Amino acid sequence: MIFKGKYTYNKMAQQYSAILLIDNVSNEITLTINGDKKSYSLCEIKISDSLGSLPDVLYFSDGGCFTCDKKNQLRKIIRSKKKKKLEIIDFLERRKATCLYLFMSLILMTTLVFQYVIPYSSGIVAKNIPIFIQKSLGEETLALLDKSELKPSKLPLEKQQEISLLFNNIMSIELKNSPLRPSLIFRDFPGEANALTLADGTIIITDELINLTKDENEIASVLLHEMGHHYHQHIMHTLVSSSSIKLLFLWMVGKTSNLEELLINSGSLLLSLSYSRDMELEADQFALDAMVEQERPIEMMKSIFTKLSEQHVNVNSKLLSSHPSWQERLDNLDKALLQQ
Repeated sequence: MIFKGKYTYNKMAQQYSAILLIDNVSNEITLTINGDKKSYSLCEIKISDSLGSLPDVLYFSDGGCFTCDKKNQLRKIIRSKKKKKLEIIDFLERRKATCLYLFMSLILMTTLVFQYVIPYSSGIVAKNIPIFIQKSLGEETLALLDKSELKPSKLPLEKQQEISLLFNNIMSIELKNSPLRPSLIFRDFPGEANALTLADGTIIITDELINLTKDENEIASVLLHEMGHHYHQHIMHTLVSSSSIKLLFLWMVGKTSNLEELLINSGSLLLSLSYSRDMELEADQFALDAMVEQERPIEMMKSIFTKLSEQHVNVNSKLLSSHPSWQERLDNLDKALLQQ
């Protein structure tokens, strides 16, 4: 809204033609006097009392004043806007407890969404991701690892064949019949005893980890642990959770082509992800149950976990980060041993 009138500077008698502009969005008032612009907020303005046909006068915090013909109803507009602002302030003042309650409720709802809703929804999304996307993602991640960190295995072919046979023997019927049947490959990664699972079920085990073992049951427990990650789709669940807002939005609005493109190109993102504590414990339980079912000694599982915990004390893995909270996991194995 624009009003024309006269402006008088502080401690001066001369009046100057002026234009007053009221911004309906910010409620900021701008005065233009001979090209000179001044801005004021409503709280910096006082308005004269209504006296008959006398013009309306606005008084500003710097001592200046703006005079406008009464017929323009400037007084009514200014007071209306100031009243709304005061009403809001008054509402907040009189309802402090309500505002605090709403604020705390918002914090609680946000916490619940990120702690429960997103993980649950991510699990649903992860289970419905097409097989071809998981295969493409696994291939992309392996290619990135081979280019950056991993080197061809130096293990003798006979040793690789021996472990591959063990891998097939310990795999459950359910996993063998899975569309994404797990497969095993060997890689060398100097200084890093590790094993990891990719989105397509490919399990990578490093030469360093094999050289750390003294018994095939130690290797079996590590491979079963990684099969557990694949069985429970931890890698896809982790990926979806890390991009939860964008992925869930695309899934809910039916933008499946965008969803597929985003997932297929997420191989580099997987390299920086880590499994949650619950996922590690779930994979441990999968391996533990399989070890018991196959009558393999749980002591060997504890043995290799102890060695790995000592190896990883001062190592920040560059591979898919995993195996946090070693002590808690070893304590769980001790409980399992006591129950035998």
